[in-house]
Amino acid sequence: MNNDNKYILLVDDEKDILFLYSECLKSDGYQIVSFDSPVEALNYLNKNDNISNCSLVITDYKMPQMSGLDLIKKIREKDSNSNIKTMIVSAYVKDDLLKDNSYIERIDKIIEKPVDVDTLKNEVTNLTNDKIFR
Repeated sequence: MNNDNKYILLVDDEKDILFLYSECLKSDGYQIVSFDSPVEALNYLNKNDNISNCSLVITDYKMPQMSGLDLIKKIREKDSNSNIKTMIVSAYVKDDLLKDNSYIERIDKIIEKPVDVDTLKNEVTNLTNDKIFR
């Protein structure tokens, strides 16, 4: 499968995780842009209409400055007609994330950390094979 035209934004405040996810997804042919700050990621998406090119956002939930859920909310507010898929990968799924019902339905997939690379790849493949994925 050719994933060269599929652009994924990765956001996690842990640089080791960013590197691991980035390398495993690049090996499957995805184009990856990664940030260790959700604020910088949002600025990037808003700059030069990069949001319209993004196919999937994979983000951590708990981060300094802004949560992954807040990042997704801001992306959806900026481009409400977008078909951008969203995935949160978090160690706090049961503790915090599922308690916030206000926006949880706008997240396409939630994975609990620690996640192995095969699980990540399978979930990304499932999302990228969706008919409305760019």
